[in-house]
Amino acid sequence: MSTEFGGLAPRLASDAPVTGTMQAVVLGAVEAFTISGTPQVLSRSPRAARRNPSESLKLCAVKTGRAVLHQGDRELVVDRGRAVMYDVALPYELSFTDTWSCSVVTFPRHSFVLTPNEIRECLERTYDVRAGSGALLEHFVTTAVAEGADVDPSAATLLGDAGMSLVSAVLTAPETRSAPPSSAVREQILRHVRRNLADPGLSVGSIASALHMSPRTLQRIFADYGHTLSAVIRRERLASVHRDLTNPNLLDRTISSLASRYGFYDAPAFTRAFRAEYGTTPSDARHQALPHTVA
Repeated sequence: MSTEFGGLAPRLASDAPVTGTMQAVVLGAVEAFTISGTPQVLSRSPRAARRNPSESLKLCAVKTGRAVLHQGDRELVVDRGRAVMYDVALPYELSFTDTWSCSVVTFPRHSFVLTPNEIRECLERTYDVRAGSGALLEHFVTTAVAEGADVDPSAATLLGDAGMSLVSAVLTAPETRSAPPSSAVREQILRHVRRNLADPGLSVGSIASALHMSPRTLQRIFADYGHTLSAVIRRERLASVHRDLTNPNLLDRTISSLASRYGFYDAPAFTRAFRAEYGTTPSDARHQALPHTVA
C-alpha cells in the first residue's frame, strides 16, 4: 500500500491485525484499483506528502463498510454506495472501522475540464454510485481491474479517457452542477434539525454525515443566517420546550422532564438559557400561558 500510493501508511483501527488485498490496472494517465481490508486507518502524513509530491486526485467508491475522510478541515462520512474525491497532494486520512472494500480511480488534476474553484467544490461532498453514471464508473473500475492483464496496451489510453469521462459525469451530474441555492439547502438542514431535536447526538457533525456534506459546508451555508448551526439547534430546542410548557395537554409533565427531552439536563443552565431567549423563566412562561397551573 505504501509503495503503490506514495507513502500511504496503514495503522490499526482495532485489535485485529491489518490485512487486505489490492489489484490495479494502469490505463494511460489513469490508474484503477480494487482494494479491501480489515479495520484500519490509511494515512498520508505531511512528511509523506512532501517526500512523494503528486498532482493527482482520487475518487474512492465504497462498496462495503464505511469510510471517514479527514483532509484539512474536511470530515466526510462515506457510506456504502457513495464515493468521495480527495487531493493526493495534501495529507489525509481514510478511516475504516469495519471490514471494507472500495474501488479507486487516480487521475491527473489537469485532465479535468473543471476550474480550480469547481474542483474545490467537488471536494466538499460525496457522490451516489449506486445508479446512473456513478454505477457505470464503479462497474468500469471493477471490470478494468479484473481484465487488467488482458487489456491491449494500445487501447489502455483510450480506456483511461473513457474512465475520465465517467469521473467527470459523476462529478458534474445535474444535482452537483446545478446545486440548489444556499437558502434551499438551509431549509433542508433545518427540516433535519427539527425532526431530530430529541436526539441527544444531534450536532453539526451528525447532520453533516446524514446529509453527506462537510461540517465546513454546513457552517458556510449558515454564515449569512445570523446564527451558527449550533446556535440554531439550541434555539430550536428551546422553542420546543417553550411549546411543550404552554401545552395544556402536558400539564402532568414537570419542567425538568420537558427540558430533558430536548437535551437540557442541567436545570440552572437551562433556566439561564431560557431566560436569555424569552426574557422570563420557564415556570413563569408556563404560568402566564396556563394561569391555573402550578409549575
